[in-house]
Amino acid sequence: MGSILFWLIISIAALIADIITSSFFLSGFTVGGIFALLAKVLKIGFTGQIMVFAIVSSIAIAGEYYWLKKKLNKTIPKTNKMEEEYIGRIMTANEDIGDKGRIKIDGIYWAAENDGESIRIGDKFEVTGIKGNRMIVKKVV
Repeated sequence: MGSILFWLIISIAALIADIITSSFFLSGFTVGGIFALLAKVLKIGFTGQIMVFAIVSSIAIAGEYYWLKKKLNKTIPKTNKMEEEYIGRIMTANEDIGDKGRIKIDGIYWAAENDGESIRIGDKFEVTGIKGNRMIVKKVV
């Protein structure tokens, strides 16, 4: 009777803590506790119950993690990095850019790689992409 009460307390405590925190992490322990309780009902020893609890909890937590990750990736919009928002912007060159050079965007200097014909001071160019820490630019004709 002692281990039945033990597994009930573990399961209920994990469920209450999971409801309070809204993290879904502890629900795996609730499932593990229920299976360990079933192991006790099937007259498996306490060591076996602990093994059932550990294995089922691990599987439940891993399953929850992958299910939630898949679900949240569909519902939460991707946040752009600051430099990704520069793609598509057309700007005026403040220095010559041959194959490589520097550009200034919103007061920040970036290394630039030219993906077209040479850009002279005053020419318009477009940021077409990012490669590592360099902006890929192309002259706008």
